[in-house]
Amino acid sequence: MDTLVNVAFFVLGLVLVGASLSSAFRTVVMPRAAFDPLTRAIFLGFRSFFVAIANRTRYLDREVVLGAHAPLGLLTMALAWAVGIALGFMLLFAATDDISLGEAAVLAGSSFTTLGFASPESAVHDLLSVIAAVLGLFIVALLISYLPTIYGLFSQREVIVADVSIKSGGTAHGPDLVLHLTRVADTTRLDDMWVDWGHWMIRLGETHTSEPSLNFYRSPRVHRSWLNAATAILDASAIRNTVIAAPFSIRAEMTYRSGVESLASIAHFFFVRPDDAADHYSLLTREDFDGEVERLRHDSVPVVDDIDEAWEEFRKLRQAYEVHVLGLCEMILPP
Repeated sequence: MDTLVNVAFFVLGLVLVGASLSSAFRTVVMPRAAFDPLTRAIFLGFRSFFVAIANRTRYLDREVVLGAHAPLGLLTMALAWAVGIALGFMLLFAATDDISLGEAAVLAGSSFTTLGFASPESAVHDLLSVIAAVLGLFIVALLISYLPTIYGLFSQREVIVADVSIKSGGTAHGPDLVLHLTRVADTTRLDDMWVDWGHWMIRLGETHTSEPSLNFYRSPRVHRSWLNAATAILDASAIRNTVIAAPFSIRAEMTYRSGVESLASIAHFFFVRPDDAADHYSLLTREDFDGEVERLRHDSVPVVDDIDEAWEEFRKLRQAYEVHVLGLCEMILPP
């Protein structure tokens, strides 16, 4: 084989192996949020495919289709790493000896899978075979440790999602969350929940950027979503310190700040923003706000006297996270 072609194969092989290992390292090993173009391309690319199918099905079937997106995307991501490394070693084998690409592919597959059905015939190929086998075992070990981690984080997330939905009366909704808790106790009782919800918000921002696939894992119940739950908590915290006639709650404020920062970090990680974001700030109208305030008052929840001022304060608080919520809605399509 021509020397120039061998050099090209060798360089391209190193690039494929290096890119695959870099993607695996960024996605699985690195303990902080790290943008990986391969992971992002797979999940967002699969999203378009599943959304196209879901739009042609009924609501319940739509949730089933979208629910398959994340697991299949995760398996595809692992397959992409394996294929990238195997193809890289195929080029390395072809570049370091006078063999065809077909023979190099067989040797690379044998070495990477550690099946040993093809034997290397040179010292260089012996070395490459050992390296390919080690990397193959490395990828398998990563997956063995990665999958339980993903589903462990998913289960922890869903505990609060279920809690918020139940306390809201079935579907996560900020005013219903406040109303439900104030029906069973005075408004200060709500403060007991802010610590748990604040910690959940912080974990949400950390886990959903360091493990991006979690964003696309849908809740087991079709009417639940981590994004809906997070929005309900933020709405409830904003209502608590603008509408409810009670002493200012620093715990609710800290939960609000944690939630805004977490949703902003997730949205920025995926580079998602809604189109003409400024126009979405009026998504919640004054009429909607007044209706919820009246419902709270009707159920004997103490509300402030100056509703106009409460509306302006609530609107400013909501602007800080509504833009991120809408951007993430376009990406994960919650119920």
